Amino acid sequence: MFNRGRFILVLFLLSAFGSLFMAPSAEAASGLEQRVLQLQKKYQQLRSLEFEFSQSTQTGGRVKQGAGNAVFFRPGGALDKPAGTSQGIMRWNYIEPTAQTIINDGKELSIYTPQDKQLIVSPAQDMESDITYAIFTGTKSLLDEFEASPADKLFILSDPPAGFDAILLTPRQPHPQVKRVQLWLNGDFTIHRLLMEDHFGALTELTFAKVRINTLPQGDVRQVQALLKLDLVPGTETIRP
Repeated sequence: MFNRGRFILVLFLLSAFGSLFMAPSAEAASGLEQRVLQLQKKYQQLRSLEFEFSQSTQTGGRVKQGAGNAVFFRPGGALDKPAGTSQGIMRWNYIEPTAQTIINDGKELSIYTPQDKQLIVSPAQDMESDITYAIFTGTKSLLDEFEASPADKLFILSDPPAGFDAILLTPRQPHPQVKRVQLWLNGDFTIHRLLMEDHFGALTELTFAKVRINTLPQGDVRQVQALLKLDLVPGTETIRP
């Protein structure tokens, strides 16, 4: 189920969560760029985000399906990063087709697959060179890294969602993993669907449902513990590359 490169791409959906660097001002930007700035501002101000997702991945003409739920939680609140703490905690729980939990606490990336009795733990800083992870952690802005264009109506994996506006984002500089990304947004700039293409033509589509914003209490230690907890089955092997 897990593909390191694809998971890094998935982090893009929360790219604006912690962006602290200056993006072009709303006055300097126009049209599509203003919409990207509004998207970034919305996610930048969130304390927590919860959603369910369905995933379709097409590689070599074959399509695989998956589903689950995810949580992003900023313990210190929006735009707040206390000394010595991470920018936030992100937890992905795959339910189908195989159970798998992926946790990124800003320090370590943990991938737990109960079926394989395997837990892989690697330093989160190993991904610092990746554009999308850098955006997620707040070291780059969307418009610094991506050029916004009108949606490509032919760039789809399934029927486009009705009633949503779409924006196409293309890396300004060649990127080893991302060829282009298309986002479908609702009227309040919440991402409803995300479609990514890599340089091999593989497509990953994520559709989000039951999105809940700022429902988790700020500074809740028990919430942090729950997001980081893994109930390992007996005999689980921990691997640290």
